Amino acid sequence: MALFPLTIFLSAALLFLVQPMLAKQLLPYFGGGAAVWTACMLFFQSLLLAGYGYAHLLSRYLAPKNQRRVHSSLLALALASLPLLWHANINPDVLLSPLAAILLLLSLTVGLPYLLLSATGPLLQHWFASRFPLRSPYRLYALSNLGSLGGLLAYPFVVDPLFSLNEQRQYWVLGFVLFALTCLLLMWRELGQLSAAIRAVSARLNKRFTLRWLALSACGVVLLLAVTQQLTQNVPPVPFLWVLPLSLYLLSYIVVFNKPAWYQRGLWLYLFCLSMVFGLLLFYLGRQFDLISQLLLYLTILFSGCMLCHGELARLKPEPQYLTGYYLLLAAGGVLGSAAVNLLAPLLFDQYWEFLLVLLAIYLLLLWPDSGAKPRWQQGLWLTGGLLFGLSIIGLEWQLGQHNVYSERNFYGSLVVRDLTIIDEAGNGQQQRQLIDGTTSHGAQYLKQPLSGTAQSYYRPGTGAALALQHFLPAAPTRNISQLQQRRYGLVGLGAGALAVYGRPGDSMVFYELNPAVIKVATEYFSYLADSPATVDIVPGDARLTLAAQLAQQGSQQFDVLVLDAFSSDSIPQHLLTIEAMQLYWQHLQSDGVLAVHVSNNYLDLTSLLRNQAATLGLAAYFIATEAQGINPAAQWVLITANQRFISQPVIQHALSPWPSPLNPDVSWTDQRSNLLQVLK
Repeated sequence: MALFPLTIFLSAALLFLVQPMLAKQLLPYFGGGAAVWTACMLFFQSLLLAGYGYAHLLSRYLAPKNQRRVHSSLLALALASLPLLWHANINPDVLLSPLAAILLLLSLTVGLPYLLLSATGPLLQHWFASRFPLRSPYRLYALSNLGSLGGLLAYPFVVDPLFSLNEQRQYWVLGFVLFALTCLLLMWRELGQLSAAIRAVSARLNKRFTLRWLALSACGVVLLLAVTQQLTQNVPPVPFLWVLPLSLYLLSYIVVFNKPAWYQRGLWLYLFCLSMVFGLLLFYLGRQFDLISQLLLYLTILFSGCMLCHGELARLKPEPQYLTGYYLLLAAGGVLGSAAVNLLAPLLFDQYWEFLLVLLAIYLLLLWPDSGAKPRWQQGLWLTGGLLFGLSIIGLEWQLGQHNVYSERNFYGSLVVRDLTIIDEAGNGQQQRQLIDGTTSHGAQYLKQPLSGTAQSYYRPGTGAALALQHFLPAAPTRNISQLQQRRYGLVGLGAGALAVYGRPGDSMVFYELNPAVIKVATEYFSYLADSPATVDIVPGDARLTLAAQLAQQGSQQFDVLVLDAFSSDSIPQHLLTIEAMQLYWQHLQSDGVLAVHVSNNYLDLTSLLRNQAATLGLAAYFIATEAQGINPAAQWVLITANQRFISQPVIQHALSPWPSPLNPDVSWTDQRSNLLQVLK
């Protein structure tokens, strides 16, 4: 009997351990953005549905001994496919959309093993119910969720800190081999003792429960993904911030299925209604809250909503003989929710509206009639609360969105172009156009001359990037002074194109930009690029992948200055700050070049990381902090160079600032290991 809980626990742990592991490995190939995780969740939810469907069909139509033969054969095939994951060589197809490429890569590397792990829970619970008819199989469901939670929490706190990405994949493969052996042993010991007449019972597809199961399951997944998106807008999408919401999602399942008495509907409903109010505030005024407050409020919203969704699912669960069909419907709801976030929402919404809409949907789902109709006054009060929430959304959006000129959402995030009237010290109003990426301004431009030709925000005169571009000098006598008239600048991250104002006739400026929506906005809604006297080129695609390809095909770009500012909202793509990335940048820079890195951030202190990376390369790092001025925010830049002639200029020396925090010599990121917790403020 111990083989049942052991096999289920092991399969569940492997099932959820592989999710953050593979998502982290895919991050560098798709810009390091939050959408990589939601795309992975679509794959995992779809395979979960396929696994539940396979388990239902197998147990419904085959005798136990035939089930054993089929499942053993598929396990053998999965074992034979493991070398694809052991020696995984990720090479995304640039001809595919990011979402399609992620789904294809995951299918090729872990498709069949993940399918069989997904099927293990319902299959073994069906076999257990048949083998031990007096015992409840739902305890095994709670155990599988406990295993899932264990696998999730093990990743950020044990697996990721201790092992490289290659080692993680290989240890997971060994874990799958152990699971396959225990599963085979269980089948050959237990299934032969079952009657050939035992079959799973077809699910009862009556509208009263089926549609509600689907809706509750879908809303739980939409809420999970929407909260994760909100959290990772301003903090890099790293496993810890994927695992924490998913752990609470699983914990709610564990609680309600293992201890139904802990689901007190009134208590969780009260907490969820309070959470809806905080959800409104966070969506529109999130930057007014510090990181810890945001984290606690978002997780409270998630857990209270999931307790309601999953508590209702547990309350309405069918008899054990219907459980494979029940799990199939839950998985189908999960796929619908994941598809809604990944496929439908980007087509319908230009912002992350699904976060607020799913809160309203969960609230209204609790109006669904059960055993009897609610009193008319109670229904009216309930509907009035939902109406007030909806009207609040409309009112806030009208108030805050009336100045929007353009907005777009795609795989890489959401952008808004907004025109505001800025009042100067003399009381005169000037129209300024701003680019908002997520919740952070990523560029601004006055619409009328002469101010339209002056860079604003983090790129205004006197900031680190501006000084590097305006005052670069080659380290004499290694380079010809005539090259001063033909500088080459590389700029990772386009934004509004504000840095183009520092180009002069004869200069060459190459912008690397991943997000096609940013390119559209910079070229159509801002004039920095068109007005620049320099020769400006825009290279689409991830900067690191593009620079590596250019190095292999064309050789070094020989930049005098390379500016690194490829951040989305306050989130940073970690793969752009590893030591391997730094080495690549210096292969494209002149030996006396300057690397300027934008480090303004509300939540992360990257200065120790960059100082250590510079020291590893035998270079010096310098910090330039520019105080906030009017509506222009404080700007912080780190300049890395060995060029003393450039650094010793009085204008640069005057701008240098003391480091904002003591040096932490242990902070270092590589492609195989990086720890976000080291750089949290």
